Amino acid sequence: MGKSFRSPEGRQVVNTVVILDHDSKNIEGYRRMLEASKLQIDCEFFQYPEKALDYLRNHPAAVLISELDMPVMSGKEVFDMVEMLSPSTVRIAMTQIDSVAETLEIFNRVRIFKLILKPFYLPEDLVNPIQQALKYHKELEEEELRFRKMNQELARLEDVCQRLSEKLEEKRRRRRGIAQAASGIIRGNLNSEMNGLDASQAGFASSVCEELLQEFMRYYMFEEHDWQFHKKYLQIRFSYPEDGCILQIKNKTGDEVPRVILQRMAYGMFLGGYLCQQLFYSYRTVILIEKEGAEYVMRMFCQHSPGEKGYKVADVKIRNLIISFTKEIAKSLSFRMASGVKEQQFAVRLYFRKEDGCNE
Repeated sequence: MGKSFRSPEGRQVVNTVVILDHDSKNIEGYRRMLEASKLQIDCEFFQYPEKALDYLRNHPAAVLISELDMPVMSGKEVFDMVEMLSPSTVRIAMTQIDSVAETLEIFNRVRIFKLILKPFYLPEDLVNPIQQALKYHKELEEEELRFRKMNQELARLEDVCQRLSEKLEEKRRRRRGIAQAASGIIRGNLNSEMNGLDASQAGFASSVCEELLQEFMRYYMFEEHDWQFHKKYLQIRFSYPEDGCILQIKNKTGDEVPRVILQRMAYGMFLGGYLCQQLFYSYRTVILIEKEGAEYVMRMFCQHSPGEKGYKVADVKIRNLIISFTKEIAKSLSFRMASGVKEQQFAVRLYFRKEDGCNE
């Protein structure tokens, strides 16, 4: 029986060499030549092709060495059969020196690793080709193992891609739903007001709405971030001390804001900062996050210069419109979007105060 062993990776490694020759004297000669190498080379000898093929049908073999010129079945026919029975077996053809010319055509037509010429005078004449074939077989096995691993990794990546694709599709469905809801909120709050605006005013209001909606989608579709990320993002976006625009955010609850409402709260803070940025040339805004019982409350205080010079938007109607629909969106966000949050409601309260102390 041929021998095999397991590699460190746990796979079965075959190193059996099958030698086929119809001449029993030649076989005895091969045995003697390989005696000194029997611990390194495990050989099975056969005088009849059908027995060699039957062995190869039932046992894996690394190498087959066969005489080409045999009476019942030629070496070419044996190799053709082995191609079907054991395609990974490396094939070596043996032939007499005086029949090389007629052997070349067979060698070119059949997938043979090496052609060795008889007679063999030294053990190395047989041992060296066998060792080369075993090395080649090992390389083929390693290549096949790499190919299998690549296929397994490809299958794993395809599975990951499929799951990511499903998540992406779910995200898209969710995004469409959120977009429709947000658009409905904005349109519902603006329809009655837009009727009294001219084209320029309506265009400005529409552009503000579009940016609010885009930012809304950013908060709800981007991956979740913690409190510090949102705080830093909002301050980078709205705080420019050198220009007299200051935004401060303080968490007065004493705890980390729960992620389940953090996106809603962060968007509420964005609304306040955006409103100040749109309305005023300069401002000092403080946003406080507090708790009232089980509720999280966001309070915003905005101090700005009095009079028309303090406003970016000179048109009072547009100013009031921006304030109105920003407050309405914040209100809708706090009461509608927070619904279903167990024992944690979120409210937004916006206060605007001029430097003269009057509330707006």
